[in-house]
Amino acid sequence: MTFRSWLCASALKSNLLDKARESGADAAVIDLEDAVPANAKHSARLALRAHFEKSTCMPIAIRINSLATYAGLCDLMFLLDERIEPDMIVLPKAILPAEVSLATALLEERGLSSVRILAIIETVSSLCALRTLHCKPQRLDGLMFGAADFAADLGIPLEDADLRFVKQEIVLSAHRLGTVAIDSPCFALRDCAQIERETHAARLLGFVGKVAIHPAQIAVINASFTPSPQTVDRARRLVAAARHDSDKAVFAVEDQMVGPPFVKYAEHVLKDQANLAPRSRGC
Repeated sequence: MTFRSWLCASALKSNLLDKARESGADAAVIDLEDAVPANAKHSARLALRAHFEKSTCMPIAIRINSLATYAGLCDLMFLLDERIEPDMIVLPKAILPAEVSLATALLEERGLSSVRILAIIETVSSLCALRTLHCKPQRLDGLMFGAADFAADLGIPLEDADLRFVKQEIVLSAHRLGTVAIDSPCFALRDCAQIERETHAARLLGFVGKVAIHPAQIAVINASFTPSPQTVDRARRLVAAARHDSDKAVFAVEDQMVGPPFVKYAEHVLKDQANLAPRSRGC
C-alpha cells in the first residue's frame, strides 16, 4: 500500500467519491465517526449503500467508530450483515492487536477476505499498546496518526501541541512492523502554505501519505509525496552505475562518492515511483 492522499468526509456527503476522484485523491475515506453527529449514525450507515452502488475506480476505506463503543460495534456488524466490502476498514483509537484481531475474525467468518485494516493511533493508550506489539497483526495494512484526538487526550490545544515525538514513534513502529504510516490531516482547509509545510515535515519523518479533509489539499499532498523527475532520474542513473560496477562497494557518480546506503535509497525511490498508480475498483 503506497497511497499518498486520503480524502476523508462524512458518509452523509453523497458526493464524496466524486470529489475524491475529481481531486486526484489516491483513496477515499467514508467517515462514520467524528464527521457524523451521534443522532445520525444510523442514517450514515444506510448511506453507505449508495456510495457502494457507484463505480469509483478508486480504493475506498470506511472509518468506523471505535470498537470500544456501541456505535463502533454497530458499524462493523452493519458492514458484515449488509456484506459491504470496502478495500479497507479504518479503526479509530485502536488498541493493538486486540481490535484488529477482533475485526479480522469477524471479517473472515463472513467471508470478506479482501478487506484490509488501518489503525489510527490517536490516544496515549493506542501508542502504549503499539509499543508492546512485536509483530504485525493479520490484515493490518498501515498506521494512521490522529493529531487532534492525541492532543485532546493530552489536554493540549492542537495548534500549540508539539507532537513530533509521537509522529516519529509511529513511523518507526510502522517500519519495525513492516507496514506504512499515514499522517493526520491539516485543519487549515485552504492554506496551501500550511498544508505544504505539514506535508513536507511528514515526508521527512518517514510518513508515506497524509489524510485530507478538503479536495483543495490533495494536489499539495500528492506533489509532496511524489518523487521529482530529477530525483527519479538520478536514482535510475545511480542504480545503473551500481549494476555496472557490481564488483565495487563504493564508486563515483557525478563526482560524488556513493555506496550501499545511497543505492538502497535510490532503489526505494524507484519502487515508490513504480507503485504510484493506485489500485482500481470496479474498472
